[in-house]
Amino acid sequence: MIKYIPNTLTSLNLVCGLLSILFVMMGDVLTASYLIFIGAFFDFTDGFAARALNAYSELGKQLDSLADLISFGLAPAIILLHEVINTMGLNFQSNFAESLSAYQFVLLLSPFFIVLASAFRLAKFNIDTKQTYEFRGLPTPASGLFFASIPLVRYSDTIFSDNHFINNPLLLFIFSIFISYLMVSNIPMFSLKIKDIKDKKNIPVFILLALSLFLLIMFSLKAVFAIIILYIFMSLILLLFPIKS
Repeated sequence: MIKYIPNTLTSLNLVCGLLSILFVMMGDVLTASYLIFIGAFFDFTDGFAARALNAYSELGKQLDSLADLISFGLAPAIILLHEVINTMGLNFQSNFAESLSAYQFVLLLSPFFIVLASAFRLAKFNIDTKQTYEFRGLPTPASGLFFASIPLVRYSDTIFSDNHFINNPLLLFIFSIFISYLMVSNIPMFSLKIKDIKDKKNIPVFILLALSLFLLIMFSLKAVFAIIILYIFMSLILLLFPIKS
């Protein structure tokens, strides 16, 4: 029975993604966002359980990718689609498509890039054996959590709620294109896994973890929006100024 624990946790991640889509359809985008975070918890624990129980399997590997595509690809894209529609002040009607301008139609297409990029990213990750302590491109869960955090920020009383910032559909479009590009790129992005605690290359990990803890304490899960941006920024800085061991 022990060997089924990792796959069970992976399945719970998948269920969270499916429930998230359901809640978006029912208009409860905040619950949909929280379900992505719960799915991320199961996504972390399934890998931890597989390592702790030595219960690796090819089936588990493929199931994990399929679950991630739903929970961190499709579900966040549906959440973003809801937010884009909301920021443009549109409502689904019988003549919804006919009333769209070309500009609005392009904005509504942007979330689908997330799904395509996530699928490509996960497929590439499955056949790449070099991404153990360093990623090539933005990990799919990071993308999913970023877009899941957007409603939490938009509907909170923070400076991010200003109409000139995250309530702008064009900005959401730019986010979707930029994050999608990062997922399919080969840009090195550091992993949070620590191989040797004395290695200087772990300094960015410790800095990110410390800042993330502070932001989470101050702003709860809304901070994930800023944490993912910080992670991307730090990875790009390290690309220009790498740390030698």
